[in-house]
Amino acid sequence: MQLDLNSIDWASLTHAYGSAEDVPGLIRDLRSADGEVRSAAMYELYGNIFHQGSRYEATAYTVPFLLELVADPTAPARHEVIHLLSSLAVGYGHYHLATGFPVTELRNAVAQVPEETWQRWSQAMKNWHDVVSTGQRQPMPLAKAERRLLETRHELAAYDAVRAGVPVLLNCLADSDAEVTGEAIQALAWIPEEKDGIRPGLLEIASDDQQPLRIAGAALVALGLVGGPCTQPVADLLDRQLASTDSHLKWSAALAWALLAGEGAPNSAVAELRSWAIIRKRNTEPTIWEAHPADVALEVLDRVAGPVAEQVRSDLVAAVLADQPASNWHNHFNVVLDYAFPHMDSDHGRTFEELTAAQRAVVLWLTQNPHVFGPSGPAGPLRQHGLPTTYEALRAYVGEDG
Repeated sequence: MQLDLNSIDWASLTHAYGSAEDVPGLIRDLRSADGEVRSAAMYELYGNIFHQGSRYEATAYTVPFLLELVADPTAPARHEVIHLLSSLAVGYGHYHLATGFPVTELRNAVAQVPEETWQRWSQAMKNWHDVVSTGQRQPMPLAKAERRLLETRHELAAYDAVRAGVPVLLNCLADSDAEVTGEAIQALAWIPEEKDGIRPGLLEIASDDQQPLRIAGAALVALGLVGGPCTQPVADLLDRQLASTDSHLKWSAALAWALLAGEGAPNSAVAELRSWAIIRKRNTEPTIWEAHPADVALEVLDRVAGPVAEQVRSDLVAAVLADQPASNWHNHFNVVLDYAFPHMDSDHGRTFEELTAAQRAVVLWLTQNPHVFGPSGPAGPLRQHGLPTTYEALRAYVGEDG
């Protein structure tokens, strides 16, 4: 490992804070028998090669060394290393839980840029890092769209580096450490391009009644995320687990059905997702996917059962609007608008008549309650969702006088 690490010119690579020359030492620290040393190294790696979810030039270069750690059964805390690998591959996984990781979109975006352009952009960013690392101010050399494309290329490079480690992760499915197995399941779920090799292992775990419920449930969701044909054995398994007495196992089976079958998901799966989506008080435990099952269920219903989702959103909006806080309308309306306006851009340009029933209900309620417009009112959330921010402008938007 020492020789391999030294074969990389880390100082010439960049991460969130400039030169990546600190990375090899951090990777070595992950082998330490001292838990505090390992925790400090992991903290630093999340901060520099995965800063706030972004990946960098140096990120993909770290992956083979992390995979080497995972492959070594004597290495400590391998489940934490696998979790880091998942993050490097797809960012914050819970953002993709209802749809799967959009790797095809990333490949298409990267394919549009010539190699010489990548090199020019990369060199411009290196020069910028060299200047700002001395404490000097320097304008960002790339436009926002160019920076985003460069980030996308780094994301795809990290994803492909983790994809190359699929055989290592598959071996972890049979690991004696349940935490290693669970993290490996989640890492494999994001790599649909390797589904033919991944599906059999997931299917075996999800079908094994001796597996811990959370592991079996994770394998069900991973089957849905990695994709592939909904064969009869898969359909039979999902139906069997959908009839389980364990609530989270039922949620996992319903989610897998929706991911695999889309609008063809059976009514039983849609009904199970609806039973989660209507939960307004988020008082159940998040899943091991670091997402709340009710939020995921509602987002999936948007895709596979639009009328059901719309009715659920209308009911949730009505329930939240019925609670009138004495203050802090800003936070209250973040909740209301998240229910009514999922994934709506601030520049959507829709007329009042083009809004959904839940969205129109929110706007009409505001025109009937002018007292909520004030210092802590809904102006900020309204702006974020592409709506007029004042009482008078909202009335005009609806078509009322004034």
